[in-house]
Order: sequence, then structure tokens, then C-alpha cells
Amino acid sequence: MMFDFSSTLFWYKLVFMAEIIVAEWIFVANLRRNNRFLLRVICSIVGLFAFAFLFPIVAYNAAWICFMFFMLFFASLCGIKICFCEKWWNIVFCGLAAYTIQHIAFVIYDSLSDLGEILLGVESRSNVYLQEGNIVSGATVAVSFIFYIVSYLVTYLIAHYIYTPKIKPDEASRLGRRRFVILAGIILITDNIFNAVTMYNIEIDAASLWIERGYNIFTCILSLQLQFSQLTEKNIQAQYYTVQHILREEQKQYNIVKQNLDTINIKYHDLKHQLRAIRVGGAQIDKAELAEIERAMSIYESVVKTGNETLDLILTEKNLLHGKDRIQITCIADGTLLDFISPADMYSLFGNALDNAIEAVTMLDVDKRTITLIVKRINDMVSIHIENYFDGERIVTNGLPRTTKGDEDYHGFGMLSMRVIAEKYRGTLAVEFRGNVFCLNIMFPVHLPSGSKNSEEKTDELG
Repeated sequence: MMFDFSSTLFWYKLVFMAEIIVAEWIFVANLRRNNRFLLRVICSIVGLFAFAFLFPIVAYNAAWICFMFFMLFFASLCGIKICFCEKWWNIVFCGLAAYTIQHIAFVIYDSLSDLGEILLGVESRSNVYLQEGNIVSGATVAVSFIFYIVSYLVTYLIAHYIYTPKIKPDEASRLGRRRFVILAGIILITDNIFNAVTMYNIEIDAASLWIERGYNIFTCILSLQLQFSQLTEKNIQAQYYTVQHILREEQKQYNIVKQNLDTINIKYHDLKHQLRAIRVGGAQIDKAELAEIERAMSIYESVVKTGNETLDLILTEKNLLHGKDRIQITCIADGTLLDFISPADMYSLFGNALDNAIEAVTMLDVDKRTITLIVKRINDMVSIHIENYFDGERIVTNGLPRTTKGDEDYHGFGMLSMRVIAEKYRGTLAVEFRGNVFCLNIMFPVHLPSGSKNSEEKTDELG
């Protein structure tokens, strides 16, 4: 029975494995890949088809067939784990979505085949769940093949355009929440069991069959919605927390400026007393005291005004935090050009870019601790250019510099998140090495409101 070549179900095991592999690719295509990815994919596919071929068909009933398909599905999850550097929960999330899409395509194919028999008078295709397939004509084979291609191709393409862009590399957190992934799995398992029972119930009437198919598709769509609604919720939460962080940083900036203003007021009063002493008794102003006054007043030079409040906050924060390291940030920016970017994305984009630049120059000589930021309009594009000196290897992977930190599993995602944000606003991100100078270039289509004029570039030099 294990190698019953006359059984339609025996060969459908291999077809099912091909279907689930293609469906899984829709959802895992954007995930982080392991080293020697192509070799891993080839070995995994060969192993999965061998596993499907050798898996025994002990009995032709709903219980064993459900068990067999779920074991084939679990094997495919192991294949994903071999090829992709992701957590198991992320893999299960993508696998469940893929199995759901495959099942929807299967139900649609079944339905189209029955409609073809009703409308075209073509004999029904063979039931793949039975031990021996029905004898079918060449016309049936041709029509069934057309229905099969249409059902799976259309379903998979729709899934690709809807869901593939929603799944991105995410090492910091799971895709969705655990309880919702488990619930989606329960829904899918229950749905498949009901479908298998229906397929083996040859006495079922037509109305019940169509109701069961409608229920199948409805619960599958519900399962997908349950899974992917969590991604939307997670994005909203992330934006909320980022905005809250920005608000806290604004409060901290206000407190810092207020404290330094109090310091300057004290120095101002001290200077008044010293000037009075000069007038009265010819006393000399202490040079160290003057230097301290100049240092306190120089804090005002750290407050940036580019026309974009979020960019002002980020630049002022970086300057106040790293001014003691004698890092000089030269900013030539028209921040109004960036008003189309949300505060959360602004904080992530420029925060990561400046943090990378600051980290690169911190260990260099003082005369090379300079960072240049230019934001300007070039024709119908908004250009963001950041450059800084660096000292180290120039290793680029997939168009992005590889992290210089030892643990690539937990570092190097700053640049990747910046690229994601750039693409979110239909922009591009590119890096360039000019000798010992690293250049980051981001281009966005211009988003200025109609009738607005580009303001003059505002220049601030931060020391």
C-alpha cells in the first residue's frame, strides 16, 4: 500500500508538496536568509519530495489522510527553518498562512471542476482522496488541468500582491502574537478535517457540499485576517511608542535647555559683578571664568532650526549628547521638504543614520570627527545626503554595508530598517565609499503641496 502507484492520492502527495512549497515562498520571500541559501533550498526541496514520496498511506480515511498532510506540512516548516534565519514562531506564522492559501486554491479548484461538469457537461475529475481514481476522459484531463492552473495561479498571485509586502525581516519581535498564531492554526486544522470528512462522505447532497466549501473559504479568509491584523496592530503600536519616545525626548531637550539657560543667567550675573568691580577698582576678569561663560552660551548653538520639528529634535539631541566628544555636525537642510514623513519614521531614519555616522567617527582623530547632513530638492526629488569619515573594512551585502559588530544576528538592522522606510515613501537608499569617506544617499519623490514654494536652505553648523 505504501507504493501503490495506481492510487491517485499517492501521486497527489508530491503535488501537494509542490503546492505548499510555492505557497510558502509567497510569505517567506522577504525573510532573512541563511548562508549558502541556494544550496540549502535545493537540498530542502529534494528532501521534502523524498519525504512525500516515502510517506506511507496506511489507510484511506479522513483521520490518516489529515495526519499525512499535516506531517508533510510540518516537514515543509523544517525546510523553511533550514533556509531562513528566523524564529520558529515567524516560520509557523508564514507556514500557516501558506497552508491556508493552498487550501483556498484547492477548494476553488474543486468548485470549478464541479461547475465545469454542470455547465460544460464534462465528466468530473478523479477524487484524489480515494484509493483508486475514477476513469476519466482526455477532455476531463484537459479541462481539469485548465481549472487547476487558473485556481492556483490566480489564488497565489492575489496572495502575493496582498500579503508578501506585509512580511518583512523582523529579528526583534515575532510576527503576530502567539495566541493568535495558535488560534489560526486551530482554525486551519479544523477546517482541513471537515474538508477531509466531506471528501470521504460520498453520500453528501449537493447543497451540503457547497455549504461546506463556502464555510471552508470563509474560515480560511478569517484565519488569514486574524493573523495579518496583528501585523497592522503591531505597526500602530510601534508608531505610538515611537511618538511617545519623541515626546519624552522633547521634554528632555526642554529640560536640558532650561538648565543651561539657568546656568547662563548665573554666569551673566557673575559677569555683571565682575564688570562693576572693573569700573570701581580696576579688577581683571578671570580668563577661566570667561571660558566657562562662553561654553555655557555655546549651548544655544546646538539648537537647530531646519523647518522640521522632528529633524530639529534629532539633530539637537545628537549634538547635546555627543558634543563632549568634539563631534561636529554640519547641517544644510530644508526640513520642510520632509514634512511628508511621519515623526516615527523620521526618528528611525535619521536616528539610525546619525548614530551610525557618530559611531564611525568617534574613534577617529578629532579633525576627522565631522558629519555632513544635506537635505535639498533636486528637480522633482528630495535628496538626503549624509557623509562621514570611517576607518575599517568596506563589506557590502545586498547593497548595504555589513555590520562591524561581531554578532550579525543582533546588529546590522539599522541600515535595513532605513531602506524599508525609504521604500515605504517610494524612495531609494544607496551607499557609496569615496576613499575613507562613507556616503549615504536617500532620494524621495517630492511631496510638496501644490502651490508651495521651496524655502531657502537654512544652514546651521553644530560644534
